[in-house]
Amino acid sequence: MYRIGEFSIIAQVSGRLLRYYDQLGLFSPEQTDPQTGYRAYSATQLPRLNRILAARELGFSLEQIARLLDQNLSTDELRGMLTLRKAQIERAALAEAERLRVVESRLRQIEDEGTPFVPDVVLKSVPAQPFLSLREVFPAISAVRPLIQAMHAAVPRMVGRSVLGHVALVIHSPAFEPEALDFEVGYLLAGPAQDAVQLEGGRVLTVSTLPAIETAATLVHLGPSSDTHRSYGQLAGWLETQGWQVLGPGRQIMMQLPLDSPDAEAVVELHLPVQRPAQGT
Repeated sequence: MYRIGEFSIIAQVSGRLLRYYDQLGLFSPEQTDPQTGYRAYSATQLPRLNRILAARELGFSLEQIARLLDQNLSTDELRGMLTLRKAQIERAALAEAERLRVVESRLRQIEDEGTPFVPDVVLKSVPAQPFLSLREVFPAISAVRPLIQAMHAAVPRMVGRSVLGHVALVIHSPAFEPEALDFEVGYLLAGPAQDAVQLEGGRVLTVSTLPAIETAATLVHLGPSSDTHRSYGQLAGWLETQGWQVLGPGRQIMMQLPLDSPDAEAVVELHLPVQRPAQGT
């Protein structure tokens, strides 16, 4: 038997929490000395305590935990619940990490303010091109990267020399909606290729034609893909001073993919379709 201090070290929980659970009748000591009030715990009680702590990490209230313990859930059932909770926490952590990257990027953009800089904008005609792609509404910008990774693992191997090696991201969203991004993602093709490629997980890429752009204002972005808004800002500033009008959201051509991590160096050519404003507008 172990005193409360000893048991708290063994179980890696505070003595205060053990006393609180005892007051609630959720987890009581094996024995309590009626004269001194000293609590004594047994190692055989650890499974019950672990179930309580696991259920608390799942987000259950103490009242719900009491009912779960009364139902005597099996180890497999608890493991399944914990696995689900683990996946939820991982998704939340990824979302927070992405939010942090955006904040850091916005801070860098603020620091750039007032610094003289002329972006290397190139105006060019972009021809129509075969495009092996899929169109999907993504719940976050971070959700695009796993798709690109899956494409990179499958497409060059299955299509071979027809692939140019550049991934294009076509923006169909009329406005930037972070939780509903209408993107078309795929590989630019140099020649004939099979009509469809199925990725692991069931997604299917099909061949279509990426439309031509008569005049595209282009700027190469170097750095993390989460920083592209900085390059878009530079491109927008140049177009405004030069008197060009943007016709739509455009596309991104990824010449170096950030496959290793969201912070990996990327080389992305930004394309915005533009025209000179009509006289009198």
